[in-house]
Amino acid sequence: MYLLERNPESKAFLELSNAIMEAELGPEHERSLTTARNILKSQRTLMHLKPEYRHLWWTWDRDPRPGGKKKKKKGKGKKKK
Repeated sequence: MYLLERNPESKAFLELSNAIMEAELGPEHERSLTTARNILKSQRTLMHLKPEYRHLWWTWDRDPRPGGKKKKKKGKGKKKK
């Protein structure tokens, strides 16, 4: 998740892994310290504050020109006799 730049999710998974490592191996174990460093590394990266969500429907903008496309005026051509 960290490499995919999904920072909030990666931070959550890293905190979970750190809690498991500390519970199983102890807080001074090499792997526990590595997971703690990874948490600090993920906190230093920029967090995307904009939430990601799926669009439920699309909306269309109004035409900025009132009246839409203008019709071309017919030019004066040769008159038939």
